[in-house]
Amino acid sequence: MMKNKILILATLMTISSFSFAATEIRDSQMTDMHQKIGNVSVNVKNGTFEEAMNALSKEADMKGAAHYHITSLERAGMSADVRATAIIYK
Repeated sequence: MMKNKILILATLMTISSFSFAATEIRDSQMTDMHQKIGNVSVNVKNGTFEEAMNALSKEADMKGAAHYHITSLERAGMSADVRATAIIYK
């Protein structure tokens, strides 16, 4: 019984945290985006592309965006750092 309550609580917490997260949009979805609210950029030291994409999503969330479109995702020169930029939308 206690395990079920913990599992349900954990599931609800996961669902609620994802319900407000900004979502990535693709080129084909750009025509539906009308309210650009700015840009975000991140630099992840010794990171992966996935970590940079997650960091972009968090930055977009902090600026109140509902969606973001990645405009660049690259390694910084010969280093292990990853730079990424995105346009954010309401």
